[in-house]
Amino acid sequence: MAHSALVSLMNTLELILHSDRFHFFRAKHYIISIYRKVRFLQTLFEDSPQKSSQEEVDSLEIRIRDSASVIEDLVEFYVSEQVYEDSDRFIAWLDSPTDLENWEYQELDEVLVEIDSLVEELLNDRCGLKDLLPRQHLPVLGSSRDARVGKNVMVGFDEDVMELKHRLTGWESKLQVIPITGMGGVGKTTLARNLYDDSLVKDHFDLCAWVTISQTYLVDDVIRGLLANFGVVINRPKEKSVQDLTQTLWKFLKGRRYIIVLDDMWSTQVWDDMKRMFPDDGNGSRIMLTTRLQGVAVYATDSFSPPHRIRLLDKDKSWHLLCQEVFGQEGCPPEFQELEDIGKMIAHNCKGLPLAARVVGGLLANSAMTREFWGYVADNVNSITIENDEQCSEILSLSYNHLPHHLKPCFLYLGAFPEDYEIPVTKLIRLWIAEGFLRPSRSKSLEVAAEGYLNDLIDRNLVIVRQRGSNGKTRTCTMHDLLRDLCLKEAQNENFLHIINRSAQFSPPDMDNIPRRLIMHLDIPEGNDITECMESMTLTRSVLCTGRVLSTVPFYQSFRFLRVLDFLETEFSEFPFAFLFLVNLRYLAFTFQSFPVLPSKISLLWKLQILIIKDQQNLLNREYFPYFQSYCEVDTPSEVFQMAQLRHVQMTEIFLPNPIDKENPVVLKDLETLCTVANFRCTEEVLRKFPNLKKLGVYYYGAGIEDWSAYDLKNLVRLSKLENLKCVFNWPPNETLLPNLSFPQSLKKLTLDGSNLSWKGMSIIGSLPHLEVLKLKQYAFTGAVWKPVEREFSRLKFLLIEKMRLVRWIAENTHFPCLEHLIISACHDLQAIPSGIGDIPTLKMIDIDDCSSSAVTSVEQILEEQRDMENNVLQVRVRRI
Repeated sequence: MAHSALVSLMNTLELILHSDRFHFFRAKHYIISIYRKVRFLQTLFEDSPQKSSQEEVDSLEIRIRDSASVIEDLVEFYVSEQVYEDSDRFIAWLDSPTDLENWEYQELDEVLVEIDSLVEELLNDRCGLKDLLPRQHLPVLGSSRDARVGKNVMVGFDEDVMELKHRLTGWESKLQVIPITGMGGVGKTTLARNLYDDSLVKDHFDLCAWVTISQTYLVDDVIRGLLANFGVVINRPKEKSVQDLTQTLWKFLKGRRYIIVLDDMWSTQVWDDMKRMFPDDGNGSRIMLTTRLQGVAVYATDSFSPPHRIRLLDKDKSWHLLCQEVFGQEGCPPEFQELEDIGKMIAHNCKGLPLAARVVGGLLANSAMTREFWGYVADNVNSITIENDEQCSEILSLSYNHLPHHLKPCFLYLGAFPEDYEIPVTKLIRLWIAEGFLRPSRSKSLEVAAEGYLNDLIDRNLVIVRQRGSNGKTRTCTMHDLLRDLCLKEAQNENFLHIINRSAQFSPPDMDNIPRRLIMHLDIPEGNDITECMESMTLTRSVLCTGRVLSTVPFYQSFRFLRVLDFLETEFSEFPFAFLFLVNLRYLAFTFQSFPVLPSKISLLWKLQILIIKDQQNLLNREYFPYFQSYCEVDTPSEVFQMAQLRHVQMTEIFLPNPIDKENPVVLKDLETLCTVANFRCTEEVLRKFPNLKKLGVYYYGAGIEDWSAYDLKNLVRLSKLENLKCVFNWPPNETLLPNLSFPQSLKKLTLDGSNLSWKGMSIIGSLPHLEVLKLKQYAFTGAVWKPVEREFSRLKFLLIEKMRLVRWIAENTHFPCLEHLIISACHDLQAIPSGIGDIPTLKMIDIDDCSSSAVTSVEQILEEQRDMENNVLQVRVRRI
């Protein structure tokens, strides 16, 4: 972790150096000297060969890591002390701040000496090092595997698939429980997922649902997860008991043929808690569950439906799987024929375990394609006997040890999320940025670089893609249990993070071993024990709460170095004043119980990059009253727009001051996300503040807006880098909207909700040259007939039409030449889907949800015609309400 510590320190130093406040810092000459010396130290370290195993990480690297962290603490301490002093002693407990005028900078002098010492030792160390495993200037195949990223490679499961598909769709009318069992990493979830996604299986059932149980579970969360699969969302948990939720689920399933997957079950108690929820109507419903424990599998079924145990792969199938992961084909290509004998040895040494073959394959594909390196891997894998999860972890650790420096902290950070948790990629990337894991680059933004890091981890089979967004990019991801165990083990060894959950002991940590990141999961108890524990962790830099409930405890003032505070699941009645003490914050996320009021002093958080605030009351109003009008207009203080480091701002409603402070020259050049701005006036003055916006959400409410020219929506074209725009109109606008509406040519994703435009005006959207995703919701367009214009929508891949009064849609395959996914939802008047849509060569999926019977018939005819033409790519999903 020496590399990540140096990157974090450099990010902090550069942030200070580039700040408007820097000229007023008394220690600025020290900071400049430290920056120059650390930059040289970082260059030396990056040029040094990477150690091939954890055991080879020597004391010098550990010393560099620890020294970089201490230096960063010290620099931020000096800077924060001056921020406190310059803020007119705004916090009561700082009545007597440190007298910086008379401060002797002895510690900073010692820092300079320490850096010189590290440079000298690193130079001496380099002279004696020999890189046993050189990688530079050698062929690497990682990029050739990009097309397969996110797909489950199924090798050796043909017989399992055939048998289980027959059991799922066979003649047996009684409700059957079909357990899939086997050791960790054998492919239980992969097999279940491929069966669940199979079009034949999907078409056989009326309802399909998937939920992951895990070792720690709450019954009500499991039920809500199942209901969410069916589009039934329960947003008020306190008003629904487990019994009420059970009854809701049972009634929803009653009379319908369903398939439900219960993934990763660990105890018989789970089945006892859930079996009464599933009605048996003699219609062929199925429950498929996965578990490592044979006893659980036997307990949940009967002799007529025995558990299906997955066997380990034989040596030939292991070799085929390894080749798929390394080369993207079943055999070894001719140009790498010299590696075949060693490769077969590696495959054999994976002992038939698919996860081991996949992860080792990911390592080989992203490393030197030489006999020397492959021989090294073969020797290391051969020394391990796979008989249990711990021994399998030893093979997986080989891939971790050979991760590049910059990927290791990103991988370990995944351990901060609960087991089997679907990690939102947007959140993960923003956390990586706030933690300082990424180095700034002129050629690409931090967000783009982070996305590349994630794709690299996916390519190495260390991360699993769970959901993809409408633009095809990864929306959520997760980790295999065994890889998460490895992640937590390495994170503990590095003192990288500390997790508190229901079984944790809340004892104060060793002062010499204070964790930098504190992660809190479900059921954090109240009491002085946790408060005492937290108050002693003064050097902690990150606090994340991923659970639903957290008792609010007054520990914020202890975390003066805190840079990440994620309390999004915690509701506050008002803005916590103590947050303003955390002047090193870069990431702040929490929820208000009612309308948010931001204090003007929030600008003291001068390093803040990500600000996320949810308004629980407004969210509920929007759900139950779609045309709810907010009467509590709270302007965002103009001081927010003095926070030059902001990159992403998301709130339920943002009320920009009108006008924005003209005397404030600060331009938020790094701001990429601004959501959701209420009644946004797109004046040139406002848009100049946000020249590099990539994502913008706007929300217009209130009846009686007669003249839309006052909102300057034509100026949206000035946002030349905008890629994602969402416009929601709470009240149907009049005909003056369209002439005053214009979009930037850079748009890739557009969502219109309630805009009430005429289909004749669609050309302003269809002519956008880069548009890939279009979502039309809640009468975004009105009129009975839509006939697109030729040569428009040239790059559109995803089209959603929801809740429209459209009757006739006249279109051919040439109108949407690149379309991949079409969703039609709640369009009750639509007579048919144009038959020409089926002839689009790129089309993969048509979803029909709650539409007329004639529309359903038309899409079924499209599918039949495509099957007659041997088009087996196109899939159709129909959901009837």
